[in-house]
Amino acid sequence: MKSALYEGTITHRRHATAATANVAHDFRYSTLTPLLFLDELDELVAMHPRWSRTRPNAAWFRRRDYFGDASIPLDIAVRDEVTAQSGRRPVGDIAMLGHVRLWGWLFNPLCVYYCFDASGERVQQILLEVRNTPWHERHLYVLDGAVTHQRFAKAMHVSPFLGMDHEYVVTWSVPGQHLSFHLGNRRGEERIFDASLSLTRREITTTSLSALVWRRPFQTVGVSAGIYRQALSLWRKRAPFYSHPRRIEKKAAASKVADD
Repeated sequence: MKSALYEGTITHRRHATAATANVAHDFRYSTLTPLLFLDELDELVAMHPRWSRTRPNAAWFRRRDYFGDASIPLDIAVRDEVTAQSGRRPVGDIAMLGHVRLWGWLFNPLCVYYCFDASGERVQQILLEVRNTPWHERHLYVLDGAVTHQRFAKAMHVSPFLGMDHEYVVTWSVPGQHLSFHLGNRRGEERIFDASLSLTRREITTTSLSALVWRRPFQTVGVSAGIYRQALSLWRKRAPFYSHPRRIEKKAAASKVADD
């Protein structure tokens, strides 16, 4: 089986710069994250009675938790989106690095979809599905798989403690025995924020699938709770606060109406 579980650490670091009002903040936590080849889902859930695709379970790959029309297989949705953005349709396997619903809860701030070529050895494109909370918005970025270090404009409000006038820098490795992924926020040459994944592959077995269900039952709840816990820490440190652009637009429109 090409699918695997990847175990390791996630590190977040906010740098003390003029853009962050010199408010530094960092934390790290452990993770056990699935890398799921989408054509193996039926085979995978058949390995464990607490995993499923079509009904609620302890571990549930629920199609509508991910982007696109829930009536369209996620594999096809990824290919369609990559084609629409890049003009090139992926021809090989699609692998998703991201969590499944555990004990009824799921929030994925980021899912990474690796689109392989026909050989299965090289990545043609990468699709990033970025989500925010509490607005429940998502944005999809498609990157060239031949370039493992890229920089592009930030297009969606993600954190109220990070502005929109940033660019993302992304560095990644092809999943193997080890997997790394780094996403940073930059404003010109100024380093604002960095998030990094450093993971090691674990084979998928009945035992390892049980480990995710029974030893890490609160992992996905912890993702959501951690976001708000860290936000509270930043608020206490008096980090600059940036309202959602939509809220700013509404205020501006209301002000214009009042002026008229």
